[in-house]
Amino acid sequence: MNIIPYLDLQPKIATTCSSGIGVCIIGQATVEERCHFGDLVTLRADGATINVGSDCWFGEYATVHIADSTSGVLLGDNVTVGRFGLVHACTIGNDCVLGEHAVVMDKASVGSGSIVCSDSVVPPGKQLEPGWLYQGVPAKPIRKIKAGELEAIREIVKSREDGDGAKWVLSNNPVSTMKYEPGEGVTTEHSDEFYIAPTAAIVGTLKIASQASVWFAVEIDAKNATVKVGTASNIQDNSRITLDAGECLNIGDRVTIGHNVQLNACDIGNDCIIGMGSTIGKGTVVENGGVVAAGAVTAPNTVVTEGMIWSGNPAKQSRLLSEENKKFFAIGVEVYKRYAKNYKQMS
Repeated sequence: MNIIPYLDLQPKIATTCSSGIGVCIIGQATVEERCHFGDLVTLRADGATINVGSDCWFGEYATVHIADSTSGVLLGDNVTVGRFGLVHACTIGNDCVLGEHAVVMDKASVGSGSIVCSDSVVPPGKQLEPGWLYQGVPAKPIRKIKAGELEAIREIVKSREDGDGAKWVLSNNPVSTMKYEPGEGVTTEHSDEFYIAPTAAIVGTLKIASQASVWFAVEIDAKNATVKVGTASNIQDNSRITLDAGECLNIGDRVTIGHNVQLNACDIGNDCIIGMGSTIGKGTVVENGGVVAAGAVTAPNTVVTEGMIWSGNPAKQSRLLSEENKKFFAIGVEVYKRYAKNYKQMS
């Protein structure tokens, strides 16, 4: 387990916790007794606090992250987060289960004893009542949880074995596991102009511009292929890029690739947002200022139109990006430029 201070902020981890390889716990994080972190789980409390209760369990490639200077994360006791799950600047009550690739977004709250199904997204600010099973994008209540069902579902998430309820919490979408070792292809000799986190893995040709950043547990699997990352763009924790030989992924300037995104060969213009937990199909074109919403899946060769938000599976045009959205997203780019500078100075 990598316990990493951020500036002068030191994580506090109970000695009874356990972890797999490549786990990073950073900054203002407090983790109580008997928690377990699977391979390449990342907790980044570099801009607000993360508080994790006792007996929590995180599957491989899960990410817990804050919203800079505005919202932290509060997890109750006995919370289970499936593989590739994402907990972002929100509150999760006691005894909850999040299925694989589930996303809970900023300022949302999941009531105690609830299940958020695999591939589901709890949108920003949503308040979920306790004791229900929630599914969908956005997540909606399906039914009350039956007696004894919660613990059975929890064991399915941890074991990844079929059983009654497996359909609710094991992902239907292919989730790319990390092919290379954490840190492979990453060197401290790279330019001061950009930042690459030490647990990223990079195979292939990466052309990265100034003020850009590649974050913890990101994998770029681009053997005999090319990834281009423009000025001040960022690829956030536990995202996966997978290219075949001869392919190219082009990411423009001031682009945010959210946490736990899966990217194939595509073209992304300037000032775009690829929402957390989304999947971008091969041949997708995201025009300048285009947005793919959290948890969305673009079909191959989709064209995400300029200045529009696309959502759903398969993703379809949803609405025009507002001026308020544009200002908010621009602030996010500046935040990640600052993160990159601070982490680089600490490395």
